[in-house]
Amino acid sequence: MEPNFNLNRPPVSDEEINSKKDFGELVKTFKKQSIEKARSDVSFLKNKKVTYSAIIAGVAVVCTVTYFSVFKKEPPKEIAHDKITTKSQTNTNTPTSKPSNAFVAPPISKLNVPYTSYKVKAEQGGTIKHKSNSKIIIPKKAFVNKQGEDIVGDVEIRYREFHNQADIIAAGIPMAYDSAGVKSQLESAGMLDIRGYQDNEPVFIKPNKTITVEFASNYPEDRYNMYVLDTIARNWVYTGRDNSLADQKAKQAKLRGQHDAEVPANIETKKMIELQQQLDAIPPKIENEKLAYEKKVSQLPKASLPSKPMKATTGRPQFQLDVNYKEFPELEAFKNAVFEVGTENRNYTPEFSKITWTSAEIAEGPQKGKNYLLILKQGNKVEKLVVYPALTGANYDAALKTYESRFEEYKAGVARREANEKKLKEEFEAKQAAYVAEQKRLQAEMTQEQIRAQAEAARQLNQQIAGMSDNQKVTRVFQVSSFGFCNSDCPRAFPKGGSINPIFTINHGKSFVQPTIIYLVCVDKNLVFTYDNSGIAYNPGESYSVCVIAKDKAYVCDRETFGRCVVNKENKLPVKELDSYEDANSLKMALGI
Repeated sequence: MEPNFNLNRPPVSDEEINSKKDFGELVKTFKKQSIEKARSDVSFLKNKKVTYSAIIAGVAVVCTVTYFSVFKKEPPKEIAHDKITTKSQTNTNTPTSKPSNAFVAPPISKLNVPYTSYKVKAEQGGTIKHKSNSKIIIPKKAFVNKQGEDIVGDVEIRYREFHNQADIIAAGIPMAYDSAGVKSQLESAGMLDIRGYQDNEPVFIKPNKTITVEFASNYPEDRYNMYVLDTIARNWVYTGRDNSLADQKAKQAKLRGQHDAEVPANIETKKMIELQQQLDAIPPKIENEKLAYEKKVSQLPKASLPSKPMKATTGRPQFQLDVNYKEFPELEAFKNAVFEVGTENRNYTPEFSKITWTSAEIAEGPQKGKNYLLILKQGNKVEKLVVYPALTGANYDAALKTYESRFEEYKAGVARREANEKKLKEEFEAKQAAYVAEQKRLQAEMTQEQIRAQAEAARQLNQQIAGMSDNQKVTRVFQVSSFGFCNSDCPRAFPKGGSINPIFTINHGKSFVQPTIIYLVCVDKNLVFTYDNSGIAYNPGESYSVCVIAKDKAYVCDRETFGRCVVNKENKLPVKELDSYEDANSLKMALGI
C-alpha cells in the first residue's frame, strides 16, 4: 500500500479569512482543539502512522491508480440528485474597497473560477460526479466540526477545478514554489480546491479519513509531483511523486496502438551520466580532506603545563621523603621538597610523627599532578595520607623562578599550536567550500538537463497523442485528508535568455496601461509566470501570451503580437481589454491557449 502523507491541518476558508480580523488567534485556537482531540482519541493514538505533525500541517495527497486499487472495494453509489447549484465566488476587491488579505485572491473582482455546490449525507458518504467527469468519493462518517465532534446530516461540498493558465490567473492562485531557497514556478497537470460546510460553518475531514478525487486531467505525461497549498506558510508543500498513471500507461498505449509513447520516469542522457559521476566523486574528496586535516592537527606539538611549586605552610605536619623522579617526573621541580599533610585527612594524628614506620611509599593522589598519596606501613598497620609537595626558603624561590620561565614557554607553545590549528582549519574550510560550490553547480546543471530531457520526451509524446479523445485522457487520483488546494505539478525554472521592459499601450498607442500584475503565459505548457512592472524574462524560441491587470481590468497581448514585438525588439506592447468577464473561458480564448 502506498503511504498516506497525512499533514491534516484544516485550511482556513476565504470566507473565514474575510470575517475574522484576528486570523492568527483563529488558527491557534483550532490547532489547540485538534491536538487535544487527537490526544484523547485512543484509536488515533494507537495508529503508529499518525504523528503529532499530522495534527497541524495541512492536506495530504497520495497518488494512486484508481479508487478500486487503493480501497479494493466498490465505491459508494453515485448521488446524481444531490447537485444543488453552481456559485461564482467573486472577490469584492474593487479599487475603492480594502484589498483582500487572502493568499489566494482573484486579481479582478469580476472574474473568478466558481465553486460547484453538492450535498452529501455525512453518515452515508457517497460519490459525486463533477461536470468534468471527475469523481469525488466520500467515505461514511468522514466529517467533524471544529470541536472534533462527528457531523450528522447534510454537508455541503464546494468544489472547483483548474485546468489551464486562464483558470489559474482568474482564481489568483500563486504558483511560485520555494524548495530550500530554490525558487521555481509550478506547471500544473490538474489542480482542485475542495471545501466542506454545514449551515455555512466550515467542517473538517476526520483524522484517518480521506476523500478520494479521481481527477480528469488533460495532461497525460508521467512526470509530475503532488503538492498541497499551505496558505499559512504561503508556499506549496511537496507530498510525493504523482504515480496516478502507473496502471493507465498500458491502456493508453493500447488505445494509441503503440507501446513506446510513454515518457520514461527516469530519463538518462549521456550528459546526465557524466554529471552524476562528477557528483559522486565529490563526497569522498571532502571526507579525505577532513581526515587529512584531523591528522595534521593531531601531529601538532602539545605544550605541557608545568607544575607550580607550593610554599610550605608553617605549622603544618610535614614529611621528608626520598622520591624516584623517573617515576614521578612532575616532582622534578620539587627537589628538596617536604610533603605537607592535607587538611582533608581525617585519620592523621600527631602520634604519627612518633611512630617509626617500616616503610613509606608515594603514589598518585586524587588530583593528578597536584597531590599525592603517602602510604605508611608498620607491621599490619597501614595508613594513607593525602600530601602536597612544598618548598621552603631558597628552594621555593629557585623553583618558582624556574616555574615562571617554563610557564612562559608553555603559553608560547599554546599560542603557536592555536595559530597552526587556525591556519589548518581555514585551509580545510576553503577546500570544503570549493567542493560544495562545485557540487551545487553540477546539481543545478543536472536539474536543467533533466528538465530539458523530460520536456523533449513530453514534446514527442504530445505529438503522438495530439488526437486523443476525452475518454482516452488520464485520471489523476488525489487522496485528500484536509480541505484546500491540491495540485499535480512539475517545478519549472524561470525563463532566461531574453528580456523586455514592456510599455503596455491601448487605443493604437495613444494611451498607456500601468499594470499592478503581469502574467507571462507559456502557450505550449500549462504554466504562468508572474512579474511586477520591472521587466519580463522569456525563453527565446518559446511562444507566450501576456495578461496584465490594471484598475480591476484585464488586458491581453496575444502570442502573435508578443512574438512580433520580441523579434523586432519593440518594448511597446499593444494590449486589448478582455471582451467579457463572465467566466475564465473568455480569458482563455483571448490568450490563445
